[in-house]
Amino acid sequence: MKNLFAVASRVPGLLGLFRRRRVAAGVAWLLLAVFGPLVTGCNYYRTDNKAVSKETVNMLANAKTFVVHQGEANWVLRNPRLNGETLEGTQEAIAGPLAKYQQLPDRRHAPRYLRKERDVVLNIVHVYLTEAPVTAGDRVSIPFSAIRQIDLVEQDTGRTLASYVFGGLGIAAGVFALLAVIVALTKSSCPFVYAHDGQQYRFVGEAYGGAIFAPAERDDYLPLPNIQPENNQYRLKISNELKERQYTNLAELWVAQHPAGTQVLLDQRGHVQTLAAPLPPTQARTPAGQDCTAQLRAPDDNAVLFNEEIAGNAPNEVVLTFARPAAARHGKLVLRAQNSLWLDYLYGQFIEKFGGAYNGWAGQQKTQPAAINRQWALDQGIPLQVYVDAGRGWQLAESIPTVGPLAARDVVVPLDFGAQASPTVRVKLACGFMFWEVDYAALDCSPNVPVQLENCRLQTARTERGADARAALAAPDTLRLKQLHAGTVVDLTYQCRLPAPAAGTRRSVFLRTRGYYEHVREFKGLPNLPELYAFKKPGRFIEFSKEKYHDATAQNNALATTSR
Repeated sequence: MKNLFAVASRVPGLLGLFRRRRVAAGVAWLLLAVFGPLVTGCNYYRTDNKAVSKETVNMLANAKTFVVHQGEANWVLRNPRLNGETLEGTQEAIAGPLAKYQQLPDRRHAPRYLRKERDVVLNIVHVYLTEAPVTAGDRVSIPFSAIRQIDLVEQDTGRTLASYVFGGLGIAAGVFALLAVIVALTKSSCPFVYAHDGQQYRFVGEAYGGAIFAPAERDDYLPLPNIQPENNQYRLKISNELKERQYTNLAELWVAQHPAGTQVLLDQRGHVQTLAAPLPPTQARTPAGQDCTAQLRAPDDNAVLFNEEIAGNAPNEVVLTFARPAAARHGKLVLRAQNSLWLDYLYGQFIEKFGGAYNGWAGQQKTQPAAINRQWALDQGIPLQVYVDAGRGWQLAESIPTVGPLAARDVVVPLDFGAQASPTVRVKLACGFMFWEVDYAALDCSPNVPVQLENCRLQTARTERGADARAALAAPDTLRLKQLHAGTVVDLTYQCRLPAPAAGTRRSVFLRTRGYYEHVREFKGLPNLPELYAFKKPGRFIEFSKEKYHDATAQNNALATTSR
């Protein structure tokens, strides 16, 4: 990267708590001590006490379930809305899975939840009142001054990850997982996207992942498989929940109406690809002979992790073999994939080496040509590379940019394997050591079928402060929605003009976004120039990944020895 190491000497303020080396190390050791006795994988949750403010209530009202505590009575406030100094909504009795989670857990015990009830538990907000609301039938009005406390339920990521690691993978992977815990708690990523499923908002993924700094601004096509319309109106939220500045240039909703027996995906260029007969690989192997076939046959969270240790700085690879229908010359590879939390951790470790000069370096990246950073990422194995053997050796078909580590998504890659006589098609996936996770792969050689595609009208776009953001999101131009700190959110509604799906047809929905983001960091100290210069070498990030993994393993072995 040009100017990568021409760093400034200015030293900004203190690091955030979890980005201090000593604190992070202390947290890791503390977590090891706490999680050591766990022997089975469980899902844990916790509560986060939020400031009692109108901004908090507005931000949570449309996306969460409000469980109201009034003395000894508990009930649900549906459709909460802040009207001036009054919180209004409909009172409803607590029933179903929500009943077992209506009370905050005893803080002396780690509360667990069933995986199938995740969307219930992790959407609860506990609201405590000092006085009874005014009621009229099932309608209630709560004076804002009567709200004493607000507790947001969230996943206890550290405890959950540690329990799965210690229960399913054994102590040997402990430190690696706990480093991932720190990433999960302090990560910086990209805009979070929530889609309304007819009942509530659900997290569906991240937009324009990896588009760090303005020159990297790019289009992203995020599938929204669970979104449901109300009167042909679709609702979404785009939020900034991390230490970063986000600049969204475009937010379009595309709806495809198509035969029910087909799956529709958009490729990286926004072209429609239909899948009617996807076939899993007949074989999937690494160069060292590890068999990954079973892991890729179904989207079941049993993913290929690209964690086979190989010498040097070469990327990890998996070669897939598919049956080739007679005379087929083209196909579509579909993958269910996401980045690893480990990659997020590594990038954080890399930029921390700039110390107090980070902001000077970051400022230079804002004017550097995107092609330079793109080539650096390719040289370091960060994108997921897709190759096809078309009878002339391996040919690069696509480089898939990062999509974020918090949600897997379906991606499709058109392939041209020519007129070769082979009854099989070979595809190779390649990336750096533990940079990606691929849960499913299939090849579809059916022809694309006609699809009715509509770019839905952006009806409303309201920020958390009530500002109209439609002009900033309607077209790829110089106007951008600026979400400059955590807690900013924009509510979007789109009106679809397509007729209701007829019998034998269905809809697939996609969010097309364009934008970029910038990390907000306050590192201190001098830059580590010798180590930074090393990252100019192709493959250094892959070596860095292995070194960090070995360091974590060594620490874990030392801990295990000490605890005997």
